Amino acid sequence: MVSYLQKLLFIALTIATAVPFSTSHRKRSRKSHGSNSGDNTEKYLRDLCSETDRSDVCWNILRSEVRRFDSGGDRDIAGGVIDLAIAKSKEIHGKLRKWHKDSDDKKLKEKYHLCSENYNDVFRDLKEAVKKLGSDDYREILDEIDDAEDELDECRQLFGSGSFDPGHVEDRNDELGVYLDVVRAAADRLGDQ
Repeated sequence: MVSYLQKLLFIALTIATAVPFSTSHRKRSRKSHGSNSGDNTEKYLRDLCSETDRSDVCWNILRSEVRRFDSGGDRDIAGGVIDLAIAKSKEIHGKLRKWHKDSDDKKLKEKYHLCSENYNDVFRDLKEAVKKLGSDDYREILDEIDDAEDELDECRQLFGSGSFDPGHVEDRNDELGVYLDVVRAAADRLGDQ
C-alpha cells in the first residue's frame, strides 16, 4: 500500500512540475518573437510596412527579402532593414557620383555633387543606427533616421519639381525615403517592447 501511494505521489509531482514548464516555454517563445518562421516573418514585415505612409511600395521592396529575416527576432529584423537601407543608399550614392562625373552641365554637375555628399551623410547616419541597435535606447536610432531624412530633404531641395534631372534623383530620394520609413517603424517597435 505504501509503494502504491509513493508511486501515485511521484506521478502527481512529476505531472505538476512538467506542466508549468511546458506552458511557460510556450508563453516565452510567443512573446519573444525570437525565431521568426516564414509565415510569422512575412506577417511581421507586412505589419511593419503598414506602419509606413507607402505600405504597398514598402511591401514590394521587402517581399523579395523575406528569407533574409527568417532566422531572427525583432532586433535582427531591424538590423536587416537597416542593412537594406544602407545598401540602397550606397547604390544611389554610386549613381550620383557617376552622373556627376559624366555630366557636362556645370549646374547639374554641382547638384549631383551636393546630393552625393548628402547620401554620404545618410550612409554615415545609417551606420550609426546599426551601432546603436545594440543599445536598449532605440530613440537614438530614431535620431539617426531623423538626421538621414534631413539629408534627403537637402537633396530634394536641389532637385525641385520641374528641374532638369536626367538621373531622376527625386525618384531615388523617394525610394530611399521608403527604406527610412521602414527602419523608423522597426525602431519604434523595438522601443515599444
